[in-house]
Amino acid sequence: MKTKTGDKNVKRLYNVIANSLFKTTGKLSYTRCLEAMHLLCMELLETETSECVYDTVGEFEEASLGSLLAGTYWFLSDYHGGQNSLEYRTLCSVGRIYHPNMSSGPEEDSSEEVAYEMWELKCPYEKSEDEAE
Repeated sequence: MKTKTGDKNVKRLYNVIANSLFKTTGKLSYTRCLEAMHLLCMELLETETSECVYDTVGEFEEASLGSLLAGTYWFLSDYHGGQNSLEYRTLCSVGRIYHPNMSSGPEEDSSEEVAYEMWELKCPYEKSEDEAE
């Protein structure tokens, strides 16, 4: 059942994640960023948020909420470590909100791609050989 708490928690979680991905002053580790992203997705799914929240939250930052979700989806598609990994759990959470349709990756020269690249920089793992090709 959805609760009506507004967009406050969504904005707060977005800011924590964005500060840790896009700013050098960010305090969250890679793992904590993934956990925060999962919580953000759960908040979006469980609360009544307006549709415009995906474009307005983070609108003047490196990536809006919608672009962060898309970039995260593509990053986790490439980097998850199997069904038991935190990346896969977070991918499933993001996938409940972001649906890629016929896309095959983040849109080039977009804030989606910026979000993808920032996750890559934060990630302690190398992309597998199969993924790199």
